[in-house]
Amino acid sequence: MERRGANWSDQEWLDEARRIRQALAALGDHLPLCLPDEPGACGQSARSHYASYCAELKARAQVRIERDLPEPDARITGTVVYDSHLQRMRTRLR
Repeated sequence: MERRGANWSDQEWLDEARRIRQALAALGDHLPLCLPDEPGACGQSARSHYASYCAELKARAQVRIERDLPEPDARITGTVVYDSHLQRMRTRLR
C-alpha cells in the first residue's frame, strides 16, 4: 500500500500540519507557530511537525476518553469502538 503522503510537496506537508494543529487548538492545545515558513520556525521539517501533531492528537483523544467517560464506557470506547472506527477509516482511506 502506498502511503498517502509519500509524494506530498513541502507545501502539502505544511498545509496538513496546520490542519492537525488547528484540530489540537480546537481541543485547547495551542501550539507555537514554529513551522518552517513561520516567524518562530524551530528548524524541524513540516513532515516532522505533522507526525508530532498527529501523535499528540491521538494522545489527546485517549486522555479525553479516559478522563471524561465512566467505566466501562471508557474501556469499551478505548478498545472496541476505537478498533471499529480504525478499521472503517483504514478501508475508506485506501
